[in-house]
This record gives sequence, C-alpha cells and structure tokens, in this order.
Amino acid sequence: MNGTSIQWDFGDAALQQHLQRLAHADLSGLKENIGEYLVGQIQDRFDQQRLWDGSAMKQSAAAKERGGQTLIRRRLLYKSYVYNVTSDGVEVGSNSAYARIHHFGGNAGRGGKTKIDARPVLGINDADEIWIGDLMMNELRGLE
Repeated sequence: MNGTSIQWDFGDAALQQHLQRLAHADLSGLKENIGEYLVGQIQDRFDQQRLWDGSAMKQSAAAKERGGQTLIRRRLLYKSYVYNVTSDGVEVGSNSAYARIHHFGGNAGRGGKTKIDARPVLGINDADEIWIGDLMMNELRGLE
C-alpha cells in the first residue's frame, strides 16, 4: 500500500472459545422463563379480552347473554395453556379438545351448525419478541 495504512489482525480464538461455551451452556432456565412469560401473556389476553396481535376479542353470544367475558367463564381453556422445554427450544400450546376451534374458528357442534369465530390468543407479537430477545441477550451476557 502506498502512503499510509493501518492493519488490525485478530485471530478467531476468542470467538471460538465463546461459541464453545455457548454450545455447552445449560439454557433450560432461560427456556423456562420464556415459557412462563408466554403462558402468562396468553392468560393476560384472556383476562383483557385481547388477541395475540393486540386487537379486541370478539365477544361471544353466550358472553353477551350473561354479561360476562368470552372464553373465560370457567377458565378451562385459560388454564389449559402450558409450555414444554425441549432440547432446542420451548413449545407453548394447549391440549384442550376445543383450543383449535377457538384459535382458528370454524363450524362446530352437531352437524357443524354452530359458527365459532377465530379468537387466537396463542402467538408472539412484536412486544413479545423484544422481551424474549432482551431475556436471551441478558442470559448470553452472563455466560462470558
């Protein structure tokens, strides 16, 4: 190079060591925290009558009739959402027989005569992504 220059060389040893620590890190606590957070968010959505995207939950005819909230009278669906830590992440969902129809909507009942509106409370919105990202970054910083 003519004139002047600067050169900064670095090896990848430090990066390789950090990646090695990450590969062997126990992140089960982090996954549990994410699972607890997401189940809490779902329950908050039921309580606030909001969908995962923040929009208002359409009130059911039954809730209108009794002057109550939709999908929360006995809290069966509310309590059915759980999380499961896996080797590579976290699963969140419900094994309730009617969770699917309430999430996606559709026809139900004898002969499919009852129309159920979709009321998806399961989902990750922008605020959830930020919270989970911050939690992950804090956990990774602690591995240094």
